[in-house]
Formats: sequence, C-alpha cells, structure tokens
Amino acid sequence: MNDKIDGIHTAKSLYDGLWELYEGKTSKRYSTGFKDLDPFMRLVKPSFILMTGTPNCGKSSLTYSIIMKTAREYGFKYMIFSPEHSLAINLKRLIEKYVQKPFDIMFENRCTIDEVTEAVEFIEKHFFFVDKKGDSPDIDWILQRAKYCVDNYQIDGIVTDPYNEINPARSNLREDEHISVLISKIKRFNRETNTITFMVAHPTKQIRNPDGLFEVKSLYDVSGSSHWNNKTDLGVIVTRDFERGQTKVRIAKVREVGVGGNIGETTLRFNMKSMCYDSLMDNKF
Repeated sequence: MNDKIDGIHTAKSLYDGLWELYEGKTSKRYSTGFKDLDPFMRLVKPSFILMTGTPNCGKSSLTYSIIMKTAREYGFKYMIFSPEHSLAINLKRLIEKYVQKPFDIMFENRCTIDEVTEAVEFIEKHFFFVDKKGDSPDIDWILQRAKYCVDNYQIDGIVTDPYNEINPARSNLREDEHISVLISKIKRFNRETNTITFMVAHPTKQIRNPDGLFEVKSLYDVSGSSHWNNKTDLGVIVTRDFERGQTKVRIAKVREVGVGGNIGETTLRFNMKSMCYDSLMDNKF
C-alpha cells in the first residue's frame, strides 16, 4: 500500500532524536539550586512536576525558590498562574527570592529600594504573570497564554499554583477523568514546546503521624484522583516541622529514575532572615 497516514513512525525515522539523547543534547539535567535536593531531584525538559504537601508547608515557597535559582543560574524563563494571591504579591515573593531579604515593612532587614529595583529588572526578563478577569480560566486558556509566552518570550516552564484554581469546565466528566485529561493536555504541551510544568496541588486529606504532625503519605493523597501519582513525571511531597524549623522534601515518584532524580528524602531549613530555603550542606546553622 502506498497510502500514507500521519502518526506512524519507524525506528530509523527517529534516528535524529535518538542520537541527540545519546550525545546528551536532550534530557539535560538541571540543578534545583539546592545541594541537599539535587541527588533526588533534577529538572529535565520536558517534564510535569507535581508539588504537594500539607497546608502552609512551604510547597509554593519551595517552587518559587527553585524557579528563581534556575532563572539566575541558567537564564530560565517561566509563566506563572497563581491566583490565590494578587499579581503584586506574586511579584513580591519573587523579589524576596532574588534579593534574599524580606520585602514587607515590618522587617528591619527588608529589601532596599535599590534592591527591589534591581530585582524587578531581572524578573521583567524572566517571569510572566497571567490571570483572567471575571472568572477562573480553564486549562485551555492557560495553555494558550503559555504557547504565546513560548513563541514570544521563549519560556522554559510554567507554574500553576494551585490546581483547584483552574476552572473544571469538565462537562460530563467525573473529577478523576477531568484531572486525567488536564494532565495529558499539559504533558503534550510540555513535549511539543520542550518545557517544564510545576503543578502545585493540595491533598484531599490530612493524617497525623506518630509525632502529631500532619503529613501527606503518598501522591495518592492528592485531591481528586490517583492520576496525580500515575501520570506525573516527578512527584514532590513537602512537610514542615515548625518546632524544629525544618522542611522535609520527599521525592515520591520519578518516572525516569537516575535521569529526573531518585526516590528519597532530604531536609531544608526556611530562613526567616532571607525568606528563602537553605541547604543544610551550606553550613549556615
């Protein structure tokens, strides 16, 4: 038969992509910026990264820390959809990660005007904020803006924080079916644009461990569907111990073990003087 049909490939038609993988030109591994975390988590394009944990555990703050560190180290650019806070507060949070000082007026060691100005100049070139007036956007609206940012600003990744601020718009689909479709759309976008997505999602339930602390035991505890565990490329569970001032970061899922990271856990410490996480290997304590 001479008729051709789209979507069918032979091994030799994939040669170019294969040798790019073999020579390390693709699937390059990028540091998170944390010495303690790197043995377990690396950023690889394209990928879908799930960040979860108990409320106020610092999963959003850790996400912002990682994207700021990769922006400064590698020049990465990101689109951010984070409607739980105003756009100005999202900008403020990034300024704190850049300057490594508190922003707000009640702190004595807050950012100076010059430091804020310098941070804004950097953020202007590396971060793009999206929000929709009137009602919450669905995933198609968000990905349309992401595609525009890829084409016009050459972004490397997307942050969606949190999942439950995305309009379900799921017609007759159950929530688990909707989540499966949503993740598939994002992952296809990541593959087609060679980008990374950080998806922050809340757990559906909270369980106390023997120490009396709330914790998320697995990615199956994330609200809505087991697809969060099944379809994510890298799954991160964040737990904060307020009494010890420590934050446990557990890598619970790695699709490409050894490439995207390894299953395991490390501990970081949130530094109120810098409003940033510190690696314990940095010997700051």
